Amino acid sequence: MLVPKPIVITAVALLSPLLFDGVQGRGLTASNAPQNRTGFPPCDALLATNLSHTVHMPSSPLYSFLVNNGSYAIDTRKQPWCFVLPTTAEEVSETITAIRSAGDGAGDWHVAIRSGGHGGGNQNNVEQGVIINLTQLNRTTYDAETNIASVGTGARWGEVYTELEEHGVLVTGGREAAVGVGGLLLGGGISWYAARYGFSCDSIVNFEVVLANGDIINANATVHSDLFKALKGGSSNFGIVTRFDMEAFPAENLHIERKVMSREQGDKVIDGVVGFTDLDQSFKDNALIAIMTYDPEQERSIITLTTINTKNTSNTTAFDGFKNIPSLAPITRESQSLSQSANRTQLSGQYRSAGAGSLLVVNDPKVIRYAYDQYDDLVKDMKTLLGPKNFTTILDLQPFQSYMSSYGVQKGGNMLGLERDTRNKILLVFGVTLTGLNSEELYPHVYQVVAATNKRIEDFAERVRSLSELRYLPYSDPRQNVIGSYGKANVKHIKEAANKYDPDGFFQEMVPGGFKISRVR
Repeated sequence: MLVPKPIVITAVALLSPLLFDGVQGRGLTASNAPQNRTGFPPCDALLATNLSHTVHMPSSPLYSFLVNNGSYAIDTRKQPWCFVLPTTAEEVSETITAIRSAGDGAGDWHVAIRSGGHGGGNQNNVEQGVIINLTQLNRTTYDAETNIASVGTGARWGEVYTELEEHGVLVTGGREAAVGVGGLLLGGGISWYAARYGFSCDSIVNFEVVLANGDIINANATVHSDLFKALKGGSSNFGIVTRFDMEAFPAENLHIERKVMSREQGDKVIDGVVGFTDLDQSFKDNALIAIMTYDPEQERSIITLTTINTKNTSNTTAFDGFKNIPSLAPITRESQSLSQSANRTQLSGQYRSAGAGSLLVVNDPKVIRYAYDQYDDLVKDMKTLLGPKNFTTILDLQPFQSYMSSYGVQKGGNMLGLERDTRNKILLVFGVTLTGLNSEELYPHVYQVVAATNKRIEDFAERVRSLSELRYLPYSDPRQNVIGSYGKANVKHIKEAANKYDPDGFFQEMVPGGFKISRVR
């Protein structure tokens, strides 16, 4: 019997605080950092402050490590003039103040802000300028009296869950251990608990934010409530969030089943996903993700289905639609803590992204079948162009039940705009990665082929009136008009908050990465 290798869904290299003990951040002394002028304005400004021990120039022993391990894919790894790794909100404030003092007229340079480095498309990278690496803001604490977990923006979800499980609680965070906290929460955030508690941002009760003028403020339902709402899906348009205070809930093990099927079972898998997505809210304790991928070792496409019951029971009818589908290997059934589940996927950054993106479509099987067929054709094209061993494709199906948006509305609203489309939807997440090639000449051609495939899927969904105008930020390509899809009222709210809290447009002009309100079409 064919036993498939584990499927890599996404990839990011884990930047553990343990790797820094005695080497950087709190470990590096000012005498270890270069003090002479470098000729790079923002780096010189930082070196002239008390932050010099957190600055890493190309000559630093950690510089190469930060380049190669701070970003999820090889093609997004840039070599900035310098890195700065603040350890507190106060140091983030000093960092921004120093960088701004260098003057935006002193040459052509920019700033990138990195939490986990999981976002693609150079959202957290820059070459001419400085990268503010937030991985040292990684503390997680829990207050039993208030039932609030405070999570540093630079933490990884695996670390967060391990700490919170010691207190018998969890929060609605990422599904993979190595994903960073900051980007996921500011983009909305899907967890295994989304059908029970809403998007991850809906559980946030307070943001600690450093503004462009260096002020450190809290944004919640009582103070700076306009910013509080804007940050729930509004991304990096207002300031640098250094801490998230989140509602916790009792920790329970997950019941997890994993089933691997051949591509030939695709129609049955699609019918099962569509049926699950149409289940009502009484099934809110269940979740799934179905991933079709081309595996270069087997030289074939396979489908991996992961089903989750967040109440740790196998006694559910939610997944009956998949029971009779033949599998390629024995079905695995496990009871695991969330930290164990999150750490199961072994993430790797040793690949070159050749195009990705996502679409929200109405829960319509003909659209998904069309997407599957298009990716079959793409695999054939890639085999001809690259050879069968040098790439992999990914096409994820993730249910977006309409009632998931109600939790955000009950808690004062978010920016995602999902309540405007009351139909059940499925998130299609797609992409191609190069695993054995690093050709600068070939890469643009591959990207164009992938982009054309994704555009055909989008056009087909629109023709059959099954395309949602909404977009989900964390899985989107930066070329997609994500914030513009949130709706006129939410675009207006984000624009007004950005103008109010960043009147000089520092995060629009000097921090170009990510999804900017100033670029909304």
